Amino acid sequence: MSSEVSAVYANALFSLAREQGDASLLETRADLRQIAVLFSLNPDLTRLLSLPTISVGERLDIAKTIFGTEGNACSLLFLLIDHGRVPFLNEIADDFDAHMLDYQGTVEVHVTTAVPLNPAQKERLRGALSKKLGKTVRITEHIDRSVLGGVIVQYGDTRIDNSVKYRLDTLKAQLS
Repeated sequence: MSSEVSAVYANALFSLAREQGDASLLETRADLRQIAVLFSLNPDLTRLLSLPTISVGERLDIAKTIFGTEGNACSLLFLLIDHGRVPFLNEIADDFDAHMLDYQGTVEVHVTTAVPLNPAQKERLRGALSKKLGKTVRITEHIDRSVLGGVIVQYGDTRIDNSVKYRLDTLKAQLS
């Protein structure tokens, strides 16, 4: 879930990269994702670049040694270090990705089912959602046996729960 802090930084970075053109958008996204993955794989790096016992200048020097100095993503990282916001980096990267998908007319849809969808079911669902949302749909499938059957579709802040588990829970609540 996005915080207000990550949303502000992601919006600013996206606006800057968009002004610089589509190539800059793609480069910024790739660089930001690469930096975020490195931070995810090395939680100590987040702690190191957030330590108040190390001066901001020294933390910036460490970041420049690791990541270089070129590109919007590095500039963002330096800004985050300067403002003590390094722990928000992964959220910012996720928010930036969401802006990119929206800009490209694509929506990320998370689908949860008890068993994997076959290709025909997946395409039928993609087509129906694409028609409803007016965007290209990218499906990420999750398997959760506890849903028993049916499907849970989630995109943005919208959740459509048409699972057997939900229906049983609703029926149980009505009977209580």
